[in-house]
Amino acid sequence: MRRFLGLFRVAIVLGLIAIGGASAPPAHAAVSFDFFYSNLTPHGSWLVSGQYGRVWRPGVYAPGWNPYSDGHWVYSDLGWTWVSDYEWGAVTYHYGTWVTDPEFGWVWVPGYVWAPSWVVFRTGPGYVGWAPVSPGFSLGVSLGFGAPTVASFTFVSCHDFLAPRIGPRIVPVSRTSVIVNNTRIVNSLTVQNNVVVNRGPDVSVIERASGRRIEAVPIERVSRATPGPRFSRDQIGVDPRRSGRALRAAEPVSEKTPLPAARAGAAAARPGRAGARHPRRAAGGSTSASRVKRSAVEAGRPTEDPFESRSTRSIRAATTHRGSSTTAARREPAGRRAEGSVGRPSSARRPIGRNVKHHPPTGGSRVR
Repeated sequence: MRRFLGLFRVAIVLGLIAIGGASAPPAHAAVSFDFFYSNLTPHGSWLVSGQYGRVWRPGVYAPGWNPYSDGHWVYSDLGWTWVSDYEWGAVTYHYGTWVTDPEFGWVWVPGYVWAPSWVVFRTGPGYVGWAPVSPGFSLGVSLGFGAPTVASFTFVSCHDFLAPRIGPRIVPVSRTSVIVNNTRIVNSLTVQNNVVVNRGPDVSVIERASGRRIEAVPIERVSRATPGPRFSRDQIGVDPRRSGRALRAAEPVSEKTPLPAARAGAAAARPGRAGARHPRRAAGGSTSASRVKRSAVEAGRPTEDPFESRSTRSIRAATTHRGSSTTAARREPAGRRAEGSVGRPSSARRPIGRNVKHHPPTGGSRVR
């Protein structure tokens, strides 16, 4: 009898554990403004937009840059998924959206709902186009206020839609307005099984145009589509706390929101973040160190280069002091220099001769 009662108690405990596990809420990906700030700060600059609050602009930005020129499309089991060539693309192309700010150009506006791609498509005879949804876009609401502008659309031929690198296949902007008039909007962003999907262009149309058979790839096998390498579908699902209200692609952050400087500093100090550079330009442009300095200035922190050794930093400081003193001396009137108020008296200056060696100043940002 005692043995029976013991087994009965064990069965009850196991049953309660099973019920508790079944009713436990799914573990959603921990995305927040702090998460975005920490992960994106080493790769660009946080700015304050008059229209969208705190926004982020990548270090690779230059006039003419388009956020959807470096990457390719993959058809996953959750629809058309954008795979960026950038290391930071797992965040900025699956959360939030891109918009052209009148002052800063292309910037990213934070958002907290995951999607395979936050874009609206246009399709027509021979062409496929897409544009990031407006920061005012909400799922389940007609485009209206959230409709992207014509200028924000990127077009390629249907034949090139599956190209491994979209950039070289993009139709020139001068032809965009003509193509727009011959295409129609395809807004297939919706929620299925508690996950946002984007079916986009008809798969059969792309198959015929490209001559390739398309099979849906599990989202777990699509690179840079989720915040981390290990995740479950529950983590990219819609947070139950957001149920009952419109799911917005972006939720602008007020400029009054304090910057998480401490966490950003830890992220910025991590070396080896080569992904911040342009995927096709391993050299050139802004270095990681200079981007860290820009971020430090915006966060109110000192602007030392975190990749410099202590000795190099000391030499740079001494050189900077000597350079500023020399510059000040050059700007002083000749009479005051003779009085010795700034710099060395003219009689004490050493003439530049053959035996005088000149050493270039050391220090500055390291080019990696």
